[in-house]
Amino acid sequence: MSTQVQIVKLDSVILSKEKQEALKKEFQKYADATNFAIKTILTKHITSATKAIEIIQDQFYEKFDPRPQYLRDVVKTARVRIGEHRKLARVLRSAQTRKPKFKEGRIILAPPLIKVDEKALIYEISRREFLPIPYDKRSRNREREILSALAAGKVQHERVRLTWRKEGFVEIDIRVPVGDE
Repeated sequence: MSTQVQIVKLDSVILSKEKQEALKKEFQKYADATNFAIKTILTKHITSATKAIEIIQDQFYEKFDPRPQYLRDVVKTARVRIGEHRKLARVLRSAQTRKPKFKEGRIILAPPLIKVDEKALIYEISRREFLPIPYDKRSRNREREILSALAAGKVQHERVRLTWRKEGFVEIDIRVPVGDE
């Protein structure tokens, strides 16, 4: 049984100033948290995700976010970024001396923190505080079938990547597994 992944690409509408400010804070917090995880993983030579979570969780909960799912998503992103940097360092000599760094402007989260609805993506900023990000009408209509299946729970999604655009909207990429059974 092999599992393939389909990426559902959507755009948000242009967000209000309040939503933009709230999202900018979230993008900054995610980048800072991921860079903290990268630094800790590299300095302590941690090889597994569970060990990384175990070692950094107390500091992370105090400094960034008390939710375990947020920590798991940040550690996964940090480990992916470290792997990408090591792969690049084999080819590029200048990358060998630099430390990997996660650039602000992206957030990659998994289902309990992100919910996919037919008309909007619902992002849980903190416990009991949600930020709905409505889809652009054109992209929503293009992906109508998969969005209705995701909202109904017929199809489960994996991680969701939000990419900030300076024009005031967000690009949304949803990973949906497509299995061959």
